[in-house]
Amino acid sequence: MTTSDRELIPRELKRRALKFGSRFAFEFFVEVMHDKIVEGLRPCLSGIQPKDIPVMVRKGRFPPLERMDLSAVSDNAEYVGNMSVVRLMEYVAEARPDLASAIQDMGMLGAKYMVKLRLHLLALIKHPEKALAKSTEYEPKEQMKLATCDECGKSWPVPAEKAVSVDICPFCGK
Repeated sequence: MTTSDRELIPRELKRRALKFGSRFAFEFFVEVMHDKIVEGLRPCLSGIQPKDIPVMVRKGRFPPLERMDLSAVSDNAEYVGNMSVVRLMEYVAEARPDLASAIQDMGMLGAKYMVKLRLHLLALIKHPEKALAKSTEYEPKEQMKLATCDECGKSWPVPAEKAVSVDICPFCGK
């Protein structure tokens, strides 16, 4: 083994250790912030119906994420950049399973849309002033409110004019 080989090995180990540490920090951040991220997404997705998804996907329109409180996430922007499209879809699926299904039903167009949505979210976190200047927010045709079941705690969107008359949860049936 030459001298240059001996110098190269510790450098490579240090680089890999730093990469591992960074990845561990990101996973820890995601685990700690998981519920806050999902809860932050719910109100942003509440005004969107599954029937709106095909138009949003084709026109490249995004949910109104500009209203989302990104303060906790923006402090950790270097880690958020590691978030995969799959993980973002998991968050959407937890916040609104019906919308996640509608996106998946779009096939490859839906997958490409999620890639664009991830980039849009990262732009909002890293450079909010630029992202807000070229907003691609989707405007639903009817106003929606988020109904929450007192029994199971799950939420779902309902038209605003029907919100007061909702008495059965679609999740638990109570």
